[in-house]
Amino acid sequence: MTQTVGTIQIASLAKETCGHFKTGLPCPKGMWPAVTQFRLAANGILLTDTFIKTTQLWPDGSIKWLLCEGLIDLQHHSVSDEIVLTLEAVESDSPSIKLVSPVNDNDEALSLSLGSGETFTINKAKPFEFATNKHLSSYFDIVDITPQSITPIAFSYALHCNNNEYSALTVEQKYEIRLGSDKKLIVETEASIFLSTGTVCAHLTMRNPSAAAHPNGKWDLGDPNSIFLKECCISFKGKSLEPTLTLNSDVFSSSEHEELTLHQASSGFKNWQSPVHVNQDNVNSLPFRGFKLYQPEHLLLSGDQAKPQIKISNSGSTFSIHVDKFWQNFPSSAHLTADSLSVSLLGSRHSECTELQPGEQKTRRISIAPFNIQSLQVVIDSAWLKNASVLPFLPSKSCEFDSLIKNGIEGSSSFYQKRLDIDEFGWRHFGELYADHEKALAPDEPFFVSHYNNQYDPIFGMLMQWLLSGDPRWFELADDLAKHVADIDVYHTRDDKPEYSGGLFWHTDHYVQAYTASHRTYSKHQPSGVYDDHAGGGGPGGQHCYTNGLTLHHLLTGYTPSRDAALSITQWVTNYYEGDGTLLGALLALKNSETPGLKNVKTGKYPLDRGTGNYIQALLDRFELLGNFSDVEMVGHIIRNTISTSDRFELLSDVENAWFYTVLLQAVCRFITLKLQLQQYDEDYQYASKPIVHYASWMAENEYAYLDKPEILEFPSQTWSGQDLRKICILRFVASFLDEATKSTAIAKAEALEKIVVDRLSSNVESVSTRVLCLIMQNSNFMAYQNASEFVENSDFKENIPLSNLKHNSSTPAKYLFKHVKRFSWGRERSQLVKRFPQFQKWLGKP
Repeated sequence: MTQTVGTIQIASLAKETCGHFKTGLPCPKGMWPAVTQFRLAANGILLTDTFIKTTQLWPDGSIKWLLCEGLIDLQHHSVSDEIVLTLEAVESDSPSIKLVSPVNDNDEALSLSLGSGETFTINKAKPFEFATNKHLSSYFDIVDITPQSITPIAFSYALHCNNNEYSALTVEQKYEIRLGSDKKLIVETEASIFLSTGTVCAHLTMRNPSAAAHPNGKWDLGDPNSIFLKECCISFKGKSLEPTLTLNSDVFSSSEHEELTLHQASSGFKNWQSPVHVNQDNVNSLPFRGFKLYQPEHLLLSGDQAKPQIKISNSGSTFSIHVDKFWQNFPSSAHLTADSLSVSLLGSRHSECTELQPGEQKTRRISIAPFNIQSLQVVIDSAWLKNASVLPFLPSKSCEFDSLIKNGIEGSSSFYQKRLDIDEFGWRHFGELYADHEKALAPDEPFFVSHYNNQYDPIFGMLMQWLLSGDPRWFELADDLAKHVADIDVYHTRDDKPEYSGGLFWHTDHYVQAYTASHRTYSKHQPSGVYDDHAGGGGPGGQHCYTNGLTLHHLLTGYTPSRDAALSITQWVTNYYEGDGTLLGALLALKNSETPGLKNVKTGKYPLDRGTGNYIQALLDRFELLGNFSDVEMVGHIIRNTISTSDRFELLSDVENAWFYTVLLQAVCRFITLKLQLQQYDEDYQYASKPIVHYASWMAENEYAYLDKPEILEFPSQTWSGQDLRKICILRFVASFLDEATKSTAIAKAEALEKIVVDRLSSNVESVSTRVLCLIMQNSNFMAYQNASEFVENSDFKENIPLSNLKHNSSTPAKYLFKHVKRFSWGRERSQLVKRFPQFQKWLGKP
């Protein structure tokens, strides 16, 4: 049976080109076995240059998520404004056709036989080194640095079939490039090669895996372990390449001009000299506005934003080379001669050196094709998405907050406009959200630079808005942000202390500017004592942990860095709460057992706060990605050691220090929904469902809108109204678990809160600030919470396990310490010792 699964809007696209798409498709539980083969069609035309692979399974072994990638010839749809994608399971009783592999694999290289008769060769020894038998070759290059060594770390590939033919090959590579002075660069590539034409669609990641020094908890540019690069680029060489570059419909050829250089030095917008672009000296040193195209000693063209189309010819064949978001990721450049072409991926040889900080990476997308190619975005069919039931809290209809949410993509306060306000462009900044709400104490500052770092997970909120509306602007914002967070906001190192390594950096410190800390929270230039209990130093912390958006982004796009970032954050937050397994770590945990926000290892209790809630969310996201039920069991363990039916509520009156109990309860709602979906009415389910009823019953009688009592709040802003939405979500969800009288009270309280919040946010200019918009996007889906929990009334909801009989985990300092003594390893102890105390490295060596 043919299923309509999505659409692609092509009304505004150039129809004489080819389109590339890569999209995840959710599937209803039990619909298709894992071994099912599929065909994908566009407006009824079978797609041949495509492949479909299963990426996630439901617990019963049926397909949960598919990843579809391919090429569409848009000329076949020249009279259409929209492409409708249909999916069909292939059913065949005939034995599988024996296919001849187009791959020749040896120790040095992988060779592919293309449909054109050419041979495409992948060198295993170096990153992104491809060649054809027509003497065209590409390779990854670092300008002005000769690597001491290039060491392959990993190489893998997979062949993909479509309609009983091999259609594509995907290849993943990873290398360590030694740059001298103990500096190294990790380079990872992931490429899809379509066998009919040799078209390559790839992304390439460059990472500095070292740990930062962060003296006194400050994370400024200029770290001694930073790598300073002139330019990392993809280069092409061949006999008489005759590269051409098209800008603004003007074509420039290296046959006419001996040498051509395109240099995008800044964004080209009026705020291009914004302090967002300061270097380690706290100075914006960008050389000029926009781009320049020139040959030696002669300017050919200048402008604001360069969108180059680059082609090369070789032995009668023409290839289009495209690096995505060229001007947005400045400094960028392209260098053309008669027999060579270089396009930058990170930095430009014509700008000052680019500083790649310890634990920082940059990923760029590149395509090489014998035709012009453009990216296509598949919008999942709404009926198909609803039927798949993979997102339990996805709203099914509009709500009162839709007009407020739309401010994120339209008008003078949209995220696009805020991007322009402080010139949030450039390779390190593009995609980030401007945290304009932090300007509250300095409203007259012309440029108040503050970075948001995905607080309250706007990636997830934007993706939800895109799935609901199909508006491509929401996807564009989410995609840009996810790629920024995955590269810049996550600390990509294993060599720092486990409480930091792999974690998500805090947003810029409240009410101060970023200065040279950039996206890393604390700068030596920031003032101290800005607000009560201002710390002014430190690294990634458990209260700032968001993985929902990165996980959903990966599932919807197949983008590997988002998946890796989500898994990295989850492992980091696990280490943050559970320790690193060493005796040294255990002793430090015992010392800090009474510290707020940390797990008390003496009692085994977790804090009742957003950190624990986000930890639960991260574990559930890892379950979505990897399917390990140990993560679900761990969530059950955390819940039973955080909340109970005997909890008293006096502490919740301290709103400033207790408001985030709602974040935890929302995570418990998700856990209960998952258990219902899995039909696991076990002890963990029983335990989670009872304390949340206990809390909701109290909320129904006692909760209020926070701004009803502004006198007890340090900063009584509309952010509190955004947080009130969480209460509505919880009350709506738990209503199905309550007796009729309490249910009526809970729904009445939810409705009253909803009216108050709508009135306050609709009439206040703060509602369009970044933080409030993100809270609304995330939490205005309260009716979906109610719809998810109403499944309880129609399910085999069992209450036959008395709460008193449920097992509780007991912990004592002696038990905790003995567990670590049993697993003592000098190697692990030494490694963690030098990570925590780098001063010992001169005696004990590197981690």
